[in-house]
Amino acid sequence: MELHTFIEVMLLEIGFIGAGKVGKALGLYFKAHGLNVSGFCSRTEKSAVEAAVLTSSIAYRTLRELADSSDIIFITVPDQALAEVDREAALMLDGYEVKPETFWFHVSGAHSSKILEGIRKAGCETGSMHPLQSFGEPYGSAERLERSWFTLEGTDKAVLIAQSLLDKTNGKHFRIEAENKPLFHAGASVVSNFMVTLLESGISLFEAAGMDRADIFQAIEPLIESALSNIREKGTIDALTGPIVRGDYDTVSVHLKAIGDKMPSELEFYRAAAYKTAMMLDGNRLTHEQIEKFEGILEVRIDGR
Repeated sequence: MELHTFIEVMLLEIGFIGAGKVGKALGLYFKAHGLNVSGFCSRTEKSAVEAAVLTSSIAYRTLRELADSSDIIFITVPDQALAEVDREAALMLDGYEVKPETFWFHVSGAHSSKILEGIRKAGCETGSMHPLQSFGEPYGSAERLERSWFTLEGTDKAVLIAQSLLDKTNGKHFRIEAENKPLFHAGASVVSNFMVTLLESGISLFEAAGMDRADIFQAIEPLIESALSNIREKGTIDALTGPIVRGDYDTVSVHLKAIGDKMPSELEFYRAAAYKTAMMLDGNRLTHEQIEKFEGILEVRIDGR
């Protein structure tokens, strides 16, 4: 019988180690769906109190107090602090009578639950539950969690309890293998972080062409929205527009010359983006002969050699 068929998650207490943006947002998210938030333990009393007030819960002074009052513990600290928290928790749990079915999760996208090996060896179930979104102001972030996907990984019982939590919140989720988490997180970084990098590159070109930087985003917002709409409707390859998909070699050559003359710092980025775009289209919307012509214009080898 699956764990979530006989454990009523509505009765379980959820605690947090770390009272930053992620912890606060998850606390609000769980509370909004009727789940019990026991409280927060943090490096500073001030942040724990702030999170506790926000979620009508308790600010705990020690890990032991939090563990005594919680059935599920989320570690919502920066990735670089996970190993330290695992060590501290393992020492705290040494000789400590662990409650049956105690679950510890971290929320890192890049790391697997193996980073909580000390906690697991102390007798607890461990897992990772990563929300695929960026975090800012707590209430807005909690609201975005209503539409977010979660990746789950860990011991079988930990994954089942995470599924039970998300079933209560109607959260979309899927299980991921531990070894695939870095690759998954790299994808998230490309979509989230590098999209900002891409926009900055484009904005700098508009600015170099004479536009006021303060007006540029407003001017390009319809372009961004239409691109996202096309991807939603058609998928990435069929959503592509522009000179490469049209086989417009002259326009790409004009771009390269203008960028090289006026914004040489952006030239390699343009080449790399054009190269990736051409590779997407090889054998799809462009012939390999057309791709080879772009290869010559871009002065790169499409086969990567």
